[in-house]
Amino acid sequence: MRAFMLWNNATTKRQSHCAILTLHCQYIILILLYIILYFILFRCVYEMNSPFDNYNSHCILYLEPFLNNFHKTYQNIITLSSMPDGPLADLVTTTSISKLSPFQQLNSISSNPSNCTYVLLRYPKNNAGSMSSIKNAEYFMGHDDIPSIFSYLQSNGYEVDTKLTKMLFKSDVVGGSSQNSLSGNKKMICMIRYLN
Repeated sequence: MRAFMLWNNATTKRQSHCAILTLHCQYIILILLYIILYFILFRCVYEMNSPFDNYNSHCILYLEPFLNNFHKTYQNIITLSSMPDGPLADLVTTTSISKLSPFQQLNSISSNPSNCTYVLLRYPKNNAGSMSSIKNAEYFMGHDDIPSIFSYLQSNGYEVDTKLTKMLFKSDVVGGSSQNSLSGNKKMICMIRYLN
């Protein structure tokens, strides 16, 4: 009888261990399914590719008001719609745009919550020294530099797309103030593309 009780007790322990092991396996499988589902959803939401992402060869240059917080003054600087292709990219960096007025607010659905914009620099961004600092009042290119910018563009393989620029000027679609940026009334200069 005692042997039967020991055997029965050992069998019960084995069964309870098996039940616990089965329960652990079910939890592990459930966790793995949640992880797989999370990565599938994450990939669908954050790795969606727009067909327009492959067609960003054009870039728009703007003249835009900018509050230089270091010098406590307003400047009109050259900004760009996107990072350009070609050698011009060495003269473009991103900077955060400050509010021009305490009354300015970003749209609640802004696609640019950090309020960064591409700006055209006077000196290459990898240039070391005091000339490549916002402390230098001539750090950004401005309205007086537009003729030099056009000469640089022509000499370095860029085309000013006059047809598209004229169309955008006539339609009055591009420029003005934006709900996605704290800039003021920016003015479109031209649309460019790199040919080489």
